[in-house]
Amino acid sequence: MVVDEQVEECQNALEKLIGKKIVEIKFKPYNHDCWKLFITTDKDELVMIFCKDWKCPVTQYKDDNHNI
Repeated sequence: MVVDEQVEECQNALEKLIGKKIVEIKFKPYNHDCWKLFITTDKDELVMIFCKDWKCPVTQYKDDNHNI
């Protein structure tokens, strides 16, 4: 995936937060070079995994009916 596509993917993931109420944010280490950001909204949860060498985080969604 080229950088422009990665940036667009990140932008699209974050845009899913628009209009939702953020109720909690947690930031946790994932391993030596990665971190997880948990953004809980009134409707679902966005998990973003950031690693030192990645240009863009990996995003995952979890709603009331599914787990990651």
